[in-house]
Amino acid sequence: MRRAESPEWTAPRALAKLLERLVRSELSSRDAMAYLLRKGCPPELAEAALRSCQERHFVDDQRLTGLLAEKGQRVGWSQRRLRQEEYKRGLPEGGHLDENLSCGQLAERWLARGIAPEKVAARLQRRGFNYALIRSVLSGHLPD
Repeated sequence: MRRAESPEWTAPRALAKLLERLVRSELSSRDAMAYLLRKGCPPELAEAALRSCQERHFVDDQRLTGLLAEKGQRVGWSQRRLRQEEYKRGLPEGGHLDENLSCGQLAERWLARGIAPEKVAARLQRRGFNYALIRSVLSGHLPD
């Protein structure tokens, strides 16, 4: 059997394809463009669809940067981890989170589970928090 040929790409089809994808989750401009190109959309139609979505604020890199910062604060990311996520998604650096709060919340959560302070310190270091911050957060728990 012959494989059915895909329909011709048009501006409305490119826009519809991108909107279908955006319903599932937020995309950065770079990721939205890559998605359309991967689907076989011609570059000029992909750019037009992306521009249209940006004008309507369906694709907004600044908003996505803010959402990433909020998520990072909620789950306990370091500033370094946030920068890695922004870079990975092709977003401008700009999100900010309170590392002291993130580090403290994670440490308290893990200590409450009965994890040894030394292991908590090691986990926090692997998450990208700097050692001085970890020492200050765990000051009452770590031996000198």
